[in-house]
Amino acid sequence: MTLALSLLEVAFRVATMFLFPALAVWAWRVSGPARLWLATGLGLCLVLLFAAFVASAMGGNVLAPVHGYRYTAPRSLVLHALTVGLPLVATAVAVQTLAGRLSSRLWLYMIGVLCAGLAWVIGVIAAIQILVAIA
Repeated sequence: MTLALSLLEVAFRVATMFLFPALAVWAWRVSGPARLWLATGLGLCLVLLFAAFVASAMGGNVLAPVHGYRYTAPRSLVLHALTVGLPLVATAVAVQTLAGRLSSRLWLYMIGVLCAGLAWVIGVIAAIQILVAIA
């Protein structure tokens, strides 16, 4: 179970960096900002649901039985929101901002990947700072 969740965690991060920018470009081209933000919102919901699950004992968190779910859940939500959710939002903002100016889908995708990567770095640094401060 732990291996499966670890692989799913890696899949979430890879999808955030490389698949979501493609989805964002497609969503914008199909129907504009409505579908782009719908896809972003659904992605954020999936990330937060996963974060809530992996914070539980049933999700494989070994701290949950000792310290309780109220201890692990907020930390998991902060970590996942910053390291997975923030890149989703950054990509969506970049695509919405640049979609009218760039005609090339490839360039828009590459900028989305770059924004997702930068947002991930910023999210990791912020998550470390926050989690160290509350520890």
